[in-house]
Amino acid sequence: MQTFLVRGFLPMVIGAALLAGCATKDDFKITQTTADAARMQAEEARVAADRAVAAAQQAAQRADQANSIAQQAQQTANSAQTAANSASSSAQSAASSAEQAKDDAQAAQEKIQEAQRPPVRSTRLARGERG
Repeated sequence: MQTFLVRGFLPMVIGAALLAGCATKDDFKITQTTADAARMQAEEARVAADRAVAAAQQAAQRADQANSIAQQAQQTANSAQTAANSASSSAQSAASSAEQAKDDAQAAQEKIQEAQRPPVRSTRLARGERG
């Protein structure tokens, strides 16, 4: 933009004013002042554009950082879900083992009680005999 103003537009304006034949020193100064003002505005626009580019780059960096943090959070959540699933499976296995141990203990208790009962005699006694 600035290059266009300095090399293209301003010389044409100055040349047109001089070729018109009615250009005076005052006209030339006014034209020069206008050209200077246009250059200053172009420079301000360039500075503003540079600031906008820098702000956009910073925003892109922040977006990248936020994306990275989000990915890490997702990985952590996935790991937590896997751990929870594993813990649930282990708890179910432990409950099943405890139930089996309880059943085995009851069976062993019943065998002990059967072993402690007096044996039932299967022999017949003759009349008058006592057993």
